[in-house]
Amino acid sequence: MDQSHLGYTSWADPPVNSLRAIKLQRPEIPDTAASGIAVEGSLNSWPGADQPPSLPAFDIYNRQTRYFELFNKGTKPFDFVVTADDPWIIVSDTGGVITGEQRIFVSIDWPVLTYGTHEGTVTVTGGGIAEKIKVTASNPAEPQPSTVEGFVESDGYVSIEAEHYTRNIDTEDRYWEWVEDYGRTLSGLRATAITDAPPAVPGKNSPLLEYRTWFFSAGEFETVLHVAPTLNFLPGRDFKIGLSIDDDDAELITVVPGEFNARNGNREWEQTVMDNTRFVRGNITVREPGYHTLKIWMIDPGIVLEKIVVNTGGVRPSYLGPPESFSGIKN
Repeated sequence: MDQSHLGYTSWADPPVNSLRAIKLQRPEIPDTAASGIAVEGSLNSWPGADQPPSLPAFDIYNRQTRYFELFNKGTKPFDFVVTADDPWIIVSDTGGVITGEQRIFVSIDWPVLTYGTHEGTVTVTGGGIAEKIKVTASNPAEPQPSTVEGFVESDGYVSIEAEHYTRNIDTEDRYWEWVEDYGRTLSGLRATAITDAPPAVPGKNSPLLEYRTWFFSAGEFETVLHVAPTLNFLPGRDFKIGLSIDDDDAELITVVPGEFNARNGNREWEQTVMDNTRFVRGNITVREPGYHTLKIWMIDPGIVLEKIVVNTGGVRPSYLGPPESFSGIKN
């Protein structure tokens, strides 16, 4: 609205700023010590949730530091104690007094951890609870971080910034052009050709981006391409991009349909502009764990690729998408 005051409760603009539409409530706080726990990556709190608390997984490649928060649901402070049941689990605080809330960090002593996937627990006591938080840490025998030749799946995804390709194969009159500091996270690669060039054909005259990737998972996985907002500037023509893995045939994905109309009321276009990106979805099939080559094919000019996210089962909701996966290669 373009009126000068805040606080609409009906169609008429308020004559002065008003907060009458906001209904405030004061929750009852028990006059005791009552503790609660929240863990990174979860909307639940404990005690009270159906499932036991569990921190997101740790891995040797990213060497994450995770956290949980201990908070007071009452008015009186309480003492707390934090213990780990395995020597490879490191906690930032082993005890103290909670008046309001405190964040406690958890990390892994990687030189102590042997190969394989290990599970342990962090136990929190105090304020009337004794809660065990599950900790999972992965230290695969291969690939070793120092020998990785591309990206590595972890935490249930592979996330790649477009400019960090393993190989970029151009043709004589079509190429992927780097656009520095473009987009929401790092940069963009623009599909560049003569404006009205006919669609390229994968395997024939289509410029190719390759991303070498190690997958621990196998199966069919949704792959989301983050591309810049663009319109069908050649009327009646679909604008597409190609996606494949290894020697599989390319899936041609429509980025902008030929009949797309961006006039007022097109909610998809409005959301694309607000997000400053369009999410284009396809699928790849990883037949067995190990190294694979993810491929992005240029079909039509004008599309700007910013990021690639392969969801192997662990992508959590976020605005910018998951952070880039560990990689042994950076351009």
